[in-house]
Amino acid sequence: MTENISPLSAGPSDILLAWQDFEYSPTEKTSDWFWVVGLVGLTSVIIAFIFKNFLFAIVLLISTFTLMLFGAREPEMVNFEITKRGLKAKNNLYPFNSLESFAVRDHETPHKLMIESSRLFLPHIVMPLGDTDPEKVRAILSRFLPEVPFEESLIDELAERLGF
Repeated sequence: MTENISPLSAGPSDILLAWQDFEYSPTEKTSDWFWVVGLVGLTSVIIAFIFKNFLFAIVLLISTFTLMLFGAREPEMVNFEITKRGLKAKNNLYPFNSLESFAVRDHETPHKLMIESSRLFLPHIVMPLGDTDPEKVRAILSRFLPEVPFEESLIDELAERLGF
């Protein structure tokens, strides 16, 4: 569960650590990337038509178009905070009582904070750490949550390979 909060709701004394980073690693997508996505999408739509699954073909067409639009936009710079109430990304607060554990992926670059939440849909939250010291993040979060090592989900790895 996330709370949508205003930037004024957390006082300076509530913020334990703050940093900025892109929402995902910016990677340049060449025209080849768009051609591959378009061809895979078009092939999938044709296969759906062959099997007379017209609704699925429409969903695939919309998905391909959406993926290409999302790929064309630049990643946004996001403010991240660890507060006494929880973790904040943009204006979304993830309260500590809705989070189960965390892991800091500091053995590869870029460093990432992986959060396991109690949500049924999309339970993993991934936050890039930018230039923030991973040990400092680990020390602060260990006061609120247990550190449990876990790997990125298949969806997260797929998104990273696609450049998101």
